Amino acid sequence: MRFLLRSALFAAFVAAPAAAMAFVWPFPFSQPSIPQDAAVEIAMSHGFASVDDIDGTIDGDWHIEGRDAFGNELELLIDGSTGVVEEAEMHAN
Repeated sequence: MRFLLRSALFAAFVAAPAAAMAFVWPFPFSQPSIPQDAAVEIAMSHGFASVDDIDGTIDGDWHIEGRDAFGNELELLIDGSTGVVEEAEMHAN
């Protein structure tokens, strides 16, 4: 009987933090509704000559890194649902 009581208390203390953590991490992550090819086309229309890296973000946006025709590093954050450029950065060489 004491073993069952101890087991129940242990399970309650172990399960409580795990259940609380389930609400902290967003799952499943948002998927961009704009396809990757369309995001690359948007980047090319904003001065990209090449795309080095493209990633989806947790919010469902596209983060694109690349270079322009002069070799400067470019970064864009594109809204994954509307295709609007939210942020743009250039790092000149």
